[in-house]
Order: sequence, then structure tokens, then C-alpha cells
Amino acid sequence: MSSEPTLIEHAQTAPPRNPFARAQPTEQFWVLLRPMYKARQLIHSERLVQILVTNQRAGKLELLRLEIKADGEAGAAGGNRMELLVDHGNLRLRFTTEGIQIAPARRGLGGFMLARLIDWCHRTCPEYVVTPLLLQNDAALSSEVVEARDKLLRRAGFDIQALDDGRARAQVRRVGDLISTWDTQRVEPIDVGELLRRLREQETENLKLQSQTTTLRAQIDQLRRSDLGSRFAIGCLVTLAIFQALLLLWVVMR
Repeated sequence: MSSEPTLIEHAQTAPPRNPFARAQPTEQFWVLLRPMYKARQLIHSERLVQILVTNQRAGKLELLRLEIKADGEAGAAGGNRMELLVDHGNLRLRFTTEGIQIAPARRGLGGFMLARLIDWCHRTCPEYVVTPLLLQNDAALSSEVVEARDKLLRRAGFDIQALDDGRARAQVRRVGDLISTWDTQRVEPIDVGELLRRLREQETENLKLQSQTTTLRAQIDQLRRSDLGSRFAIGCLVTLAIFQALLLLWVVMR
């Protein structure tokens, strides 16, 4: 028997090709993060955040990805996003949970993005089966992070069960059982038309304030000039009165 390795032993199994490896955003929208206070102290100011939407289909597979684009935020590489993969052939879909690290953190963006994905599923494939999520509970995740993640998933309708290997499983039967909700007091979606309208209103308000400021300055200048004129007139009258008194005294003494 030949001892030469067979072709099967040398065969290299090619990794499965990702049909969405080069997927690019197809649209975008803006959200307003409302200011946050703690003990009446402002801890997060109001800001606008851009969200990029990637929706692409390859055969019976479809990708929907929401990615945050926020200047000055150091999120994990490739982790500042949420996405789901839909298998229209098997009538299933799967949410991606690996490596997610939303920034800016603790502003309600995670719940908002998950709600947008669920809303899209409700409109597109409400009868599809949802693949269970395997959640990592390793030492790298703090108890606070795990608690926030579980709270987010439960609010979306997932049932979380602990597994024997230390991990957890979040599952829900069908898309129709998911709940599309987020904290509207923290995050407000804004379309371009609404954003332009607000900018115009702000510009109009600024022009009005500028006009009022100019009017007040003119009134103040006029009052100052009037005050100077009044002081000059009073000074002249006082001087004249003193002169008349001295003149009268001189006449009497003569």
C-alpha cells in the first residue's frame, strides 16, 4: 500500500464565502440623543448621531445592518453596529450578537437599533422563525453589561435561559412574538426634512433674537444720549441758579 498522502488528506477546506463581505450602506438617517441628567446635573448633552443602513440581497439571503457613525467615539472595530441575516429559503432569520459594542454608550441606541430591526422584520417576514441567540457570559463582560444586555433582549420579547456551560440562550419562537419598542425619551429619529425644518426654525429664531438685540442696543444708546442731555441741562440750571443767588446777594450787600 502506498504511503503517499492522498489528495483528500491534503485537501484544504475553503472557508464559506461571505456574500455580504463587500456590502456598503445604501441609505442613512439621523437620530437625536436627548440630554441626560443625574441628580439635576447634566451628564450627557444633546447631540445628533448618524446611522448608516445596509440592506442587500444575495440569492435567498438578505442582510440588514444598522451602523452608528458618531464622531469622537471610540467603539470596537466593527462592533458599533447591529445586523440580522434573513434566510428566505428556510423562512428563518438570525440576529448577530458577537462583538457588539455600541458607542456612545448608555444613550438608548442599542434598544433603538434593535427595535428598528424588529420593525423591519414585522413588515417583511412576520411568520419567519428566529434562530436562538447564544450569549457569552465570560469574565470579560462585567455584571453591569450582562444585566443591561439581558434587559434589552427581554424588553424585545426574548426569553433568556442559562445553559450548563456558563453561557445563556435568548430565544423567541417567531418574528411576530418580538416587540419593537425603545426609550423615546432618550432617542428620537429625525428625517432630513424634519432636520431642515428645525434648522430653519432655529435660524429664524436667531434672526429674531438678533433683531431684538439690535433694537435694545439702539434704545440703550438713545437713553444714554438722553441721560447725558438731561445731566447737561440740569448742570446748566444749577449753575444759573447759583449765579442768580450770588448776583442777588451782591445786590443786597450794595
